[in-house]
Amino acid sequence: MRKWWILFLVIISVTACSPTASPADSAASKKVLFVGREGGGDALVVKRLKGLGYEVYVTADKDLTAEQALNHAFVFVSSTVNSGKVGNKLKSSPVPVIYAEGQNMGDVDLAGRETDVDHGNYNGKSIQVKQPNHPMAAGLKDSVDIYQTEGKIGFVVPGKEGVIVASAPDDERRAVICTFEKGAKNMNNEPVPARQVYFYLIGGEEINQTDNSWKLFDAAVRWITGK
Repeated sequence: MRKWWILFLVIISVTACSPTASPADSAASKKVLFVGREGGGDALVVKRLKGLGYEVYVTADKDLTAEQALNHAFVFVSSTVNSGKVGNKLKSSPVPVIYAEGQNMGDVDLAGRETDVDHGNYNGKSIQVKQPNHPMAAGLKDSVDIYQTEGKIGFVVPGKEGVIVASAPDDERRAVICTFEKGAKNMNNEPVPARQVYFYLIGGEEINQTDNSWKLFDAAVRWITGK
């Protein structure tokens, strides 16, 4: 009888110590911190995120803090922000980030900082998928029209450990979609604290996106959250 009692106590102890998702963790997994504006094209992105099942909390660039990012599944930094007010605030954050503002990729040392060289935009309507087997390619390959009509498409030239999923059609160094896995090294040889993504969407072009462009956006959200 004593042996059974000891076994019972061991089982209870192991069960109590087993890691489980807390209610707070579960709630955070459905929250997104959106750095941008309440209206305009940003509102279309917020609507899309809500359609994917997320609660979206919008904050202004000047109000953003690393602490504010905590308890969210990820942060989305719109290209409509004043990049100088975002700067490197999220560089050490354990929360994953999708940047649509190329200059901020330079601020966190995932790309260079020279405008029109290391980051910028080009006029067009298509991108070239370089890694069709990557989850963020959304099953697409080769040339993909992301805009209905010609518009501004953002790019960055990432550090060597960035994975270029898609590039500008005429320059494969210019990433329009790129990723950094957690633990990858930035340009200062520092480990990246969480997954990071650059996504090409320039403010004002949200309404110009094709269905394939939204598929790529959805794939970026799935990858950044590991879902």
